[in-house]
Amino acid sequence: MSQSRLALKRAVSLAKFLLNVAAAGATIATLLGFAGSLWWVFELFEHPRPQYCLILIAAVVVGGISRQAWSFAWCLPLLLNLVLIVPLFFSPAQGSDLQPANLIPGSTLRLLLVNLDHHNQETSPAIQYIESQNVDLVLLQEVTSRSLSTLQSNLSRYRVATSLPRENSTGVAMLVPTTPSQSVEIVATQIIELPPNSGAPLIETTLRWDSTEVVILGLSIARPQNRGSSAFQQVEFDAAAEWSLRQQRQEKREVVVIGDFNTTPWSGRYEKFLQDSNLRNSLRGFGLQPTWHAALPSPLMVAIDHCLHSSSIRTINRATGANIGSDHLPLLVELQRGF
Repeated sequence: MSQSRLALKRAVSLAKFLLNVAAAGATIATLLGFAGSLWWVFELFEHPRPQYCLILIAAVVVGGISRQAWSFAWCLPLLLNLVLIVPLFFSPAQGSDLQPANLIPGSTLRLLLVNLDHHNQETSPAIQYIESQNVDLVLLQEVTSRSLSTLQSNLSRYRVATSLPRENSTGVAMLVPTTPSQSVEIVATQIIELPPNSGAPLIETTLRWDSTEVVILGLSIARPQNRGSSAFQQVEFDAAAEWSLRQQRQEKREVVVIGDFNTTPWSGRYEKFLQDSNLRNSLRGFGLQPTWHAALPSPLMVAIDHCLHSSSIRTINRATGANIGSDHLPLLVELQRGF
């Protein structure tokens, strides 16, 4: 055997070995992701499940081509991850709360979530993107005094309705069209904190959408960077769920919650929030739609920006936007009333 062929064979063997090592790591991480209640660090392993799938699929395929029967053991952790991910690609079954056939003819409500990234000094791409969209509300997160001033000076199709800029990641603002839709009327806006005195302002907007009163919350959840912030993240989710139930049951309003949740749609906390808040996931039927980190290739990104809504509202369109220089991609959601 020639030296070149021998070197190639060794390189292939090394690549297979490293792939199996990666698959073993993905398997361990898959299992640790289910043990988040034991230690906050394990919760972080919940989020890269699509990436685990890519590694495990590659290991199964290469193992099959190489006729390594034992490599099909990677199918078990692969299935564990797919069970959580695959439902996002399918609309809910006929007769469920989200049955798309039950739409009420009429106008739609278009929402745009834009995270400006308070570290980003160049807001021109964000301004150009916002100006190119035709929406009823723009929710802005990580708004600084500088970025707000630039927006106010350069936007022509939208104006600032309410804002509270901060020099950290908690600054917020809301934009409305200079020529608003006749079917959407802003009734009231206020800045709240959930839980009270949390230090993170949230914009609550009440609007009349045709004949329906809807309250929209721009939610921003803390990033779990240590044990304390991880525990506080759960406190924030619980407070937001309580707010949602109060709006639906006491105020008799439809609810939309949109923002940076800093968690993925297959995480335990996300699923618990869906149940506790009595809201529905707008991502169902639209796939993964990752939004963070925008500098990475799409297969390496995860979905942490979300939109949830009452069961009587349907998502008829949902998409991520262009890279605007932030670490998040924009999120565009189009909603329609149902029954």
